Formats: sequence, C-alpha cells, structure tokens
Amino acid sequence: MLENIAIITAVIFCEIYLFLVIRALFSSRSQGHQFSHFKDLDTAIARYSKTIRKNPRDTKAYLARSSALMQQDRLEEALADCDMVTLLEPDNPYAFLNRGAVYGLQNEHEKCIDETTRCLELKPDTLDALINRAHTYARLGNIDAALSDFARIIELVPRNPDHYFERGNCFLHLQKYPEAIADYTHALKQRDKTWEYYYHWNCYMNRGFAHTKLGLLKEARDDFEHALQHCLFHEAIRLDPDDLDNYLQRGNLYYCAEQYQNALQDFLKIQEHAALTPDHQVLLAFCYLKLGEVQQAKTILRQAEERNVYSAAINQNPGDPENYLGRGVFRFYLEEYQLAIEDLTHALKLGEQSAELLAARGSAYAKLGQYELAQQDLEMAISNTPDCPTAYFYLAWMLATCPDPRYRNGPRALELAHRNLELLPETNWNALSLLAAASAESGNFKDAINWITQAIELAQKEDKTDCEKQLQCYERNEAYTDLDS
Repeated sequence: MLENIAIITAVIFCEIYLFLVIRALFSSRSQGHQFSHFKDLDTAIARYSKTIRKNPRDTKAYLARSSALMQQDRLEEALADCDMVTLLEPDNPYAFLNRGAVYGLQNEHEKCIDETTRCLELKPDTLDALINRAHTYARLGNIDAALSDFARIIELVPRNPDHYFERGNCFLHLQKYPEAIADYTHALKQRDKTWEYYYHWNCYMNRGFAHTKLGLLKEARDDFEHALQHCLFHEAIRLDPDDLDNYLQRGNLYYCAEQYQNALQDFLKIQEHAALTPDHQVLLAFCYLKLGEVQQAKTILRQAEERNVYSAAINQNPGDPENYLGRGVFRFYLEEYQLAIEDLTHALKLGEQSAELLAARGSAYAKLGQYELAQQDLEMAISNTPDCPTAYFYLAWMLATCPDPRYRNGPRALELAHRNLELLPETNWNALSLLAAASAESGNFKDAINWITQAIELAQKEDKTDCEKQLQCYERNEAYTDLDS
C-alpha cells in the first residue's frame, strides 16, 4: 500500500510537549495572584523587618514579608513568617494562603491543597486560594476537583481569559474536546493585552490540538497558523540565537502548522549542538517522512526505537492513552503491524478518541491481510469523523487495490477518493494515485492514466517508482493490485 503519512499528524500534535495540558504550577503570572509586586524586594523586606522589630505581633508585616521572600525564592524564611502569623492569629486565612503558596513552590502539592482549603474554610471564595488549589489539583491529575474550582473562579471573575484557558486545559486532559474548544474560544475573545501578548499563541495551539482530536483538521491548521503568527519564538531567537530551547519550541509549532521544512531546520539546528530527545528524534523522522525522505526517516525511527522512545512515559503513567497511540503509529511506520495494533487497541480501551486511531488500526489490519477487521475500523472511522481524510484514503485504497477481490468496490472507492481530495489542504501525490487506482478499478483507464501522470510529477524519489508501477498497469488496461497490503 502506498504510504499516506498524514496519519501521523494528529498523533504528533498531541505528543508535542506531552499534551501541554498543565503549565508550570506557579508560573510568573500565577505568582502574581499570590504575591505583591515590589519594585525593590530587598528594600521592601528590610522595611517589613524593621516594622516587625518595632512590633513583633504585626501579622500584616509578616504576611507582606513572606510574599516578598517568596519572590526571592527564600521559601523557608517565608514559611517561618507564615507560621508566626498562625501562632499569633490561628484563624488568619492569609497565613494559610501564603503557606499553601510556599508548599506549591516546593512541589509539596498535598500540603498546598490542605493549606488553601483551610484558607477557603475561613474565608470562602478567596480568589487566590481557589486559583492555587485549582492549579494544584490539575497538577495532581484530580481534574474533576480542578474543574470545580475553575468553575467558581470564572463565576467570580468572568472576564479573565487565563481562567478559561486553564479550564480548557483540564477539559483537554479529560478528552472533552468540545468543552475545551469552547473555553479556548472564550479566552481568545477576551481583550487583555498582556495575556494576548504572552499566551495568545498557546491558546491557539491547544485549541488546535482539540480540533485535531475531533478530526476538524482545517480548523486545527488555522489555529496552528495563528499560534505561529502570535508566538514569541521568532523574536526570542533573533535576540538570543544560541538559546536552543526556542528552536525546539518553534520547531514543534512549525510541525503543527505543517511547515515541515522549517521544522526540520529548527530540529537540525538543535542537533548541531546537542542530542535530541527520543521524542524529538521521532518528530525529526516524521519531518523527513512528510518531505518524502522515507529511508532517512526510517533510519532515525530505528534509532529512536533503540532509545526506547515512549517506554519511560508509559511506565510512568500506564493509564495515559496518548503514549500508546503515539507508540502504535510509531510501530506502524516501522512495519511492526501486530505490535501497532496491540498499542492502538489498548489506547482505545483507555478512552482515546483520536479521529486517526481507527484509521491507523484499520490500515495495520490491512497490512496483515485482515481485511474484514480493516474495513470495520475504516468504516467506523468515517462514521465517527466524517471530515477526517485519512480514513477515506485507506478505505478507498483497500476497495480499489485489495488483493482479495471480495473487498473491491470501484465506484465506492472513487467516491471516497474524491472526498479525500476535498478534505486535504492541498493536492498531494497520494491523493492523485488513489484517484488513479479507483478510476482503474471502475474501468476508466483514461482517467487513471491522467491521475497517475499528475501524481508522478508531484511524487518524491522512491514514491515515483510506485506510481510508475501503477502507470504500467493502467496502460495495459489493468487495475492495480497492492500486493504489499
């Protein structure tokens, strides 16, 4: 079967950043909710210390100093100030708030939840406490509890885009893609110049992931293009061309936006100075696949396999279907079809809803000659996601070229092939070769020759050889049989 490498797209979108669902728990922005912002922290701390020396029972001074100390990462001293406030005023909610923030910064998440919960018991609807607790619940994977807190936060401050964005991330983690899209869309509609400058691109990117998962690939492409336009990586690289992390982030985004040559250049730039992680080796290989460099891609995939790509993530979180989905597609392209089927089936059992999963498994079944199972998966993929081109391609290819004549159906293959072409962002050689095969199976060899001739013009290297084999069949008025299926 001719390889339609579009199947990778949805999987790798979700693999990049390992879902990007939960950003750093206490980023500089969320710390802004917890702490006062001082222009001169040293002077502020000295001022509060002087106040405390004059009045050792001034709890407000202790609290203010603890906030400043947190900004200087002097966490033990900040904790001591919170403890002093609790000693002086056992029911002061802000001591629990600040102490919870310290524990959060120390990655002691359970303690953070305990402290922020105590703050909320003493002073319900304390916004900072709700925000900190929501982020911490999300970090621990208690998404339902995080959603409950975010719902209340949004009730209290309905025009803050950051909270819709974070709740969208929770929905994305729960695979509630329509709900995630709704929250991201709401965040993007809010007018907040600071948020737009720093986080607009991230919101577009995550919404693109959600659209991809639903098989809404046109909408996903638009989102990734907007993310690329709004991101800060271009300027960051201009200012500091030696910071490799910016190339990594931009390369990921280029890949999402289907700018594979640009993505390849960024990944190769990193490789000049440091070894790529196994995950990014896979991305590099898929860039080569997208650009028609199949043998180069497979060499890199084998290298990633030797480094046990996906294994650590699966061992760490065996209940996450994303890793099995990614490894399943990875194994498919290494021609380990049975192992690919096992991974994809496991991802399905764990609740994976990707539009591409059934298409991937169906294609793997076809490779093993299990055509009945292949057709079941591919028909279901089209039924579940009528705008996803990959399923149309694989089902049409099987109906047009299957070695078992019982599964051939030229007219249906031709219908599916045209639908596949309609859904693609631009015409590629795969889509044209499919139209040629379907036309030939329908008995229209003139059209078949026309389509495959156009495909040869677009195909790369060894792909031209496959197309030329088809052409030879059509010139003999013979339908093409894919003996590799």
